Amino acid sequence: MLKKSILISVLFLTSWLLALWQPDLAPLRSAAAAMPQVCWLAAVVDGDTLRVTCQGKPVTVRLHCIDAPEMEQKPWGENARQALQRLAPRMLQLKVIELDRYGRTVAEVFTASSDHRSLNLEQVKSGNAAVYAQYCNDNRFSQAQKTAKQAKLGIWSRSGLQQRPWKFRHR
Repeated sequence: MLKKSILISVLFLTSWLLALWQPDLAPLRSAAAAMPQVCWLAAVVDGDTLRVTCQGKPVTVRLHCIDAPEMEQKPWGENARQALQRLAPRMLQLKVIELDRYGRTVAEVFTASSDHRSLNLEQVKSGNAAVYAQYCNDNRFSQAQKTAKQAKLGIWSRSGLQQRPWKFRHR
């Protein structure tokens, strides 16, 4: 019985450790991952997704803490993408959080200039994205959303399902 318990514990620990490592055996949450990466903007896909080039490699980035309207949510999706296009400079800094289930890099994305603005936070402040509370416990975002709602900015200017992307996707 003791051997079986030890074997189960070893298998569980091994599985857990492997889940933390990427295919190239670099730990996902390593000290290097916590350091901001400088990347180059290739394309703005929508209001919460970018394609960038980091160290010569293409990377799809999902903006952490936010959920922008889907492109099919007229006019909100296109408005959110255009807002992100205006915000995003050519050179960006990524603070990588994790990889999502679709293999995208989830990150907070900053301008690489001296103002060092968070594109994620700016999308919420302008009413072009909602806080994805299920994945975000950062008070900066909830406060920005509260302010945008009170000012009736962007998606908060009218009531309706077009304002909540997660409900739109699940309908």
